Amino acid sequence: MMIDEKKLIDTFLSLVRIDAVSLKERKMGDYLSGRLDELNIAYREDDAASKIGGECGNIIAHLDSNTQSDTHYLLMAHMDTVASTFALEPVVENGVIRSGGSTILGADDRAGIAVILYALDALRSNGTKHCNVDIVFSVAEELGMLGSTELDFSGIKARQGYILDCSRRVGCYVRTTPTAIDFKVNVRGKSAHSGVSPEKGINAISMAVDYTRRIPVGRLDEDTVANVGTIQGGTAINVVPEHVQLTGEIRSFNRDKILELKKNMEDNARIISKEMDGEIEVSYTTGFEGFLLDGSKAVIRHLEEEMRLMNIEPDPLKYYGGSDANVLNAKGIDTVNLGIGVQNPHSKDEYIEKSQLVKSAELVMRLLTLE
Repeated sequence: MMIDEKKLIDTFLSLVRIDAVSLKERKMGDYLSGRLDELNIAYREDDAASKIGGECGNIIAHLDSNTQSDTHYLLMAHMDTVASTFALEPVVENGVIRSGGSTILGADDRAGIAVILYALDALRSNGTKHCNVDIVFSVAEELGMLGSTELDFSGIKARQGYILDCSRRVGCYVRTTPTAIDFKVNVRGKSAHSGVSPEKGINAISMAVDYTRRIPVGRLDEDTVANVGTIQGGTAINVVPEHVQLTGEIRSFNRDKILELKKNMEDNARIISKEMDGEIEVSYTTGFEGFLLDGSKAVIRHLEEEMRLMNIEPDPLKYYGGSDANVLNAKGIDTVNLGIGVQNPHSKDEYIEKSQLVKSAELVMRLLTLE
């Protein structure tokens, strides 16, 4: 399957020049609306912006099959970047696209968007027989999948699909991810003047330090990681601190391990609260639900078959990161996150090889084409 490399790369270069960090995706939304208008593809923007405090909602489009096929696939990529790409002028040398070093490149996830736009354009223009395609360009993915969490699923018929947002090379895909639990720990002591009457106070920082010593962190086993990520508290050097807040997360492929760690945290909260005559409260929210896509699922079988036809050996991943795929799988849509070849994402050293963009485009075209 021939890919027009120049057309694909030009689209990618146009996309990375658009500055659209999380919650400020309006310029990207307008660009995508314009491209979909040019392709005569129906689309709508949902009301996610009002729910998450952003400028732009998720853009949802649909391309009807040009046959009588009732097969539906979903394609998805996110509009936001983790940091600004303002005034970016991409550098293309020796088959590699870089940012030039002053900003991130934003290939996460402009590469995914470029490939989807290219595929839609090609399917519309070359008469290739293709399935029905639902398309979602989500917002605020980098902030914890906020956009997809508020996605309006009405009208989305696909029960299987592909997200282009994994930084591994083409051929890799995410088979399974852990469940992520975010925790917040509020430590309350009692304030007092540290010079005049320290004995009247209960030092919340001391309580928090003792507490964190008892929480296992790092890679705990082959299925589980945990982290205390922030600590905030205290008011002045001459005041016994009354309140400290800790935040962190647990990620595990084993739900029993998550329950075990929660019990550990709650037991130690009670112990230290009693020992130091203060109060420690722990609360939890689900960052994202994990998933496991069985190899027998049609969405996996189809993907691996097309990869092998491209002489690419499929490489399923046990992956600790989350993506919009977690949200969709939790909604009952079998969704695979595909490797698109972005290297060093979220850094000024980010780059992507043109050949990876071309392979991604060929793979997506194959996934949507009907024999």
